[in-house]
Amino acid sequence: MTDPASQAAEALNAAVAGIGGSPRHGQQVMCDRISRSLADGAHLLVQAGTGTGKSLGYLVPALVWAMESGQAVLVATATLALQSQLTKKDIPVAVKAVAAVLGREPR
Repeated sequence: MTDPASQAAEALNAAVAGIGGSPRHGQQVMCDRISRSLADGAHLLVQAGTGTGKSLGYLVPALVWAMESGQAVLVATATLALQSQLTKKDIPVAVKAVAAVLGREPR
């Protein structure tokens, strides 16, 4: 089996490419650390500036982890605007990228 952090990195690259973006180092580091934190069952605090790609940076590894572990993931937002962005834009992009890498759709 492939390492979930590697799967998440591959899916993140696909998601970013799918929206016409370029890879961002901070986003890639965040994705890796979140993947490893989820795998280890460890707590993690992440801070990143505006425009760093945080949404895809946490959604992709969370989806990979959920699909591989069979556990649910809950995402809470502080604003309705971010909730709308996630549901209308970022989650569909993340789901498509993760499905392409893992070969199956999340439930």
